[in-house]
Amino acid sequence: MSMFQIDPSHLLLILVLVLLVPLSACQSLPKEPHLTKSQNLSTRINALYQKSDDSSANTDSSQSVSTEATDLVAAISEQNEVHPELSGYHPIVTGANAFAARSILTGMATRTIDVQYYIWHDDQAGQLLLKDLWEAAERGVIVRLLVDDFNSSPELDQQLLRFSSHPNIAVRIINPLMHRKFQALNFVTGLPRINRRMHNKSMIFDKQITIIGGRNIGNEYMSNDQKSQFADLDVLLIGKVVGDIDNSFVDYWSSNLSFDVETLVKPKDEQPTDFIAGLDKLNNDNLEQRQSSLSVYKSAIEDSTIDTDLITKRIPFRWTDMQFLSDDVNKLSKTAPTESNLVHQLRTLLGRPSDKLTIISSYFVPTKNGVETLVQLAESGIDIKILTNSFDATDVTAVHSGYSQWRPKLLKAGIKIYELKSTASDDKRDNKLWKARSQSSTSLHAKTFAVDDHQVFIGSYNVDPRSANINTEMGVIINDDELARQLHKALSDDLLNQAYEVKMTDTGALEWHTLEDDQPVVYDSEPRVDFTDHVWLTIMSWLPIDWLL
Repeated sequence: MSMFQIDPSHLLLILVLVLLVPLSACQSLPKEPHLTKSQNLSTRINALYQKSDDSSANTDSSQSVSTEATDLVAAISEQNEVHPELSGYHPIVTGANAFAARSILTGMATRTIDVQYYIWHDDQAGQLLLKDLWEAAERGVIVRLLVDDFNSSPELDQQLLRFSSHPNIAVRIINPLMHRKFQALNFVTGLPRINRRMHNKSMIFDKQITIIGGRNIGNEYMSNDQKSQFADLDVLLIGKVVGDIDNSFVDYWSSNLSFDVETLVKPKDEQPTDFIAGLDKLNNDNLEQRQSSLSVYKSAIEDSTIDTDLITKRIPFRWTDMQFLSDDVNKLSKTAPTESNLVHQLRTLLGRPSDKLTIISSYFVPTKNGVETLVQLAESGIDIKILTNSFDATDVTAVHSGYSQWRPKLLKAGIKIYELKSTASDDKRDNKLWKARSQSSTSLHAKTFAVDDHQVFIGSYNVDPRSANINTEMGVIINDDELARQLHKALSDDLLNQAYEVKMTDTGALEWHTLEDDQPVVYDSEPRVDFTDHVWLTIMSWLPIDWLL
């Protein structure tokens, strides 16, 4: 089939969609996004913490931390009191630890859990964590779950509807798709609104400790997918910054762009009404396959000591000054001022590098203006290193076209470029940034960068136009010399077992240098890119679509 020939089935789909547009014109989102139940849960939370604050005001510090030893608040409050103006961080590197931390902290929470994610898959990881949250609600913990709608499905809709049936649980969907059964219709009737997505990722436990970073909720993000997995980075946070993250969650939760799931989804008669019974990924018929996959999560929890380490204060939190950054939720409706965008906050707080800049970004689309800025910095003597996905590792081919065309200009300016290999997980040695648990294809998903020897950003923000101008993002700037030095050092020849270093020859040709079986290997053409791939990448690089990437 010619690359320009349209599949007849696609033509039929387009025709059907066009015919359905008049029929869908009368449909609209609910006028009242928030139901009484979810509003009452928020009122209960406000009253709960107001009561707690009043109690603390009448109690000295020695009494306030002498509560039950297993109380998550008691486990953290003493450290907060020692560092009242600072925040503590601890990186979560492996997928196993990422899952264990979320599951165990959910089990430790005694008051509230607030959850905000771009993707929440209806797979084993997603259902296990929903089960953990349900069991927390059974203990009396109030759970609020806010998810973006772009990766929804009818099955997940029903799962979330059953989940929200608990009196202590509320689920809201932000910037929802209008057509839930025939989702393709949204691309005809809903653009450009549905192009703007909430990309934030966080879990907040008892308003005391939080996990933020690049990971969504799904098997591939927890290093437990048979076909693919994402190399990612989260950070566990306590201290002053948690209050800012909590305030951001409340802004998104309270927005009129966030709809209670009950206003959008109706229960299906053939679906189970009981939540636990509906967890089909935990109760499927293939016992051997189910147990093999679930054992990875069970082992992760058994191997983790985060609960006892929190209580005994053995987690090596590093305490420092941090700044939390988040896009205004109204960016989703194009009503937020441009200067409030996270990218503008980053430029203000980080300023211009004076010595070093290291960027790790799963989707790196620098654009013409960005390339000019990076080239100017490099030519002024700034040491710049970049790690992103190779073509074979990326999960979005169009993004690679928006990056690959700029490699010659960046390399000519002396900027070092590394591209993660899809076979990175084949290396049996511990990696300094991530440790993969399987032999499946690996894709970089982390979003972090270091400026000079002091500041590090970790969050959901990719270095691309979509993160800057379209989606909402969040993250923290950590002011720590040691972390910055570790990040700069991570991009070196030590990475060549897991990545290619792209270099330019004297003639202007590109080469990909790497190690295979610890032996140097040089490719004179882009690895794992065939003729058809090259043609498509070239065509996409000609299209004016960088702003979408």
